[in-house]
Amino acid sequence: MGNVWAVLAACAGGGGLAGVIGTLITGMLTRPKTRADAVSLLTDSALRQVNELQERTAEAEREALAARNELAAARAQVRVLAEEIDAAVATLRTWRSAILSTPGVPEPLLLMVRDPGGTVNGRHL
Repeated sequence: MGNVWAVLAACAGGGGLAGVIGTLITGMLTRPKTRADAVSLLTDSALRQVNELQERTAEAEREALAARNELAAARAQVRVLAEEIDAAVATLRTWRSAILSTPGVPEPLLLMVRDPGGTVNGRHL
């Protein structure tokens, strides 16, 4: 406060008292407006960030739902393919058994269907 009086005294001596007083009054009158502007600016900024976050969250939720649906479809397809493979392996086992139990089968065919090394027709179980 002492500095304000020193500035006022210096300006009064120099003839600028009216300008200093005007500046001080303007500064004091605009101070609440400046605070209100700052609060408004911060509020607007916070609202923009919240809205952006909500949009990003909604987009992430849509992408997650799409990924879950895609995963469910892929799992269903894998189940169907596994069932088809199991059916094909069962058929191959039946054919293998028939070939191995039939007398007079040519040796090259017997070599093809025998179980070399723990696999059944090339499939590791």
